[in-house]
Amino acid sequence: MILKQYDFLVIRRARLLPVKTPAKLLPAMEVPKHVVASILISALVWWVLRSAAAAAACFLVGVLIDLDHLFDHLYHHRGRLNLRRFFRAFRIEIMENIFVFLHSWEFVILWLALLLTVPEARQPVALGLFIGFASHLLLDNLFNRHSRWAYFLLFRLRHGFAGKYYYGAREYRSRIKHVRRLTRQS
Repeated sequence: MILKQYDFLVIRRARLLPVKTPAKLLPAMEVPKHVVASILISALVWWVLRSAAAAAACFLVGVLIDLDHLFDHLYHHRGRLNLRRFFRAFRIEIMENIFVFLHSWEFVILWLALLLTVPEARQPVALGLFIGFASHLLLDNLFNRHSRWAYFLLFRLRHGFAGKYYYGAREYRSRIKHVRRLTRQS
């Protein structure tokens, strides 16, 4: 495991160790929870709009928005994809940089402005996409323990996409403690 010491502890290229992850480090919104939430929200979209295409679009974007985490994973692991590591990485690693470009309230604001100002944009599929996107961000913002500003692209850009600003202070401290425990055990 390669560690870098600045004013904070960073895992740059992490090697996962076979230890059980403490429950307090588990983020509330993971893929299975996004799938369930997207099913429920898509059902509501279908019930209101009576459009299977809108419901499908809502479901797909509500789950697939998390593909932007793949870019971060590949960036931090030198282009190597290991699915088991990918799904564990966002629970226990401290990443030096976090980009997650699709997780951005600015996109929701722009999309909402488009829907409100351009009547042709108010198609059922576009509404389904918007609802899926916005609900995904809302659930992440409410239940993940990141900084309250973590889902603003301008905030991340202002801080150079530094991971220490993405994590909330409490989450950051608990991840550092966990990493230190892992390094003592190895």
